[in-house]
Amino acid sequence: MSTNTFKIIVRQSTGSLERILRLIRHRGFKVNYCLARDESLENGMSVTLQLSSERSIDNLYHQLHKLVDVVEVHQSAPSRLRSCLGNE
Repeated sequence: MSTNTFKIIVRQSTGSLERILRLIRHRGFKVNYCLARDESLENGMSVTLQLSSERSIDNLYHQLHKLVDVVEVHQSAPSRLRSCLGNE
């Protein structure tokens, strides 16, 4: 199972984060980590997601770009996040 990290810049509107998470779920990916915060951009929000799946990440990357509220999508190298419970 592969793990990938995305940073998505999205316009803040009603349901924009929900649309992103719904697309991820429908494509068969599991969200391991999610951080959403206001950006200094006007009406913008930064969403960082760590996703895992056995499916190819390429299709999801292109589908995220097609969402109406998405401004930018950046994919980073897989990283390991430490759990607050001490599990790795």
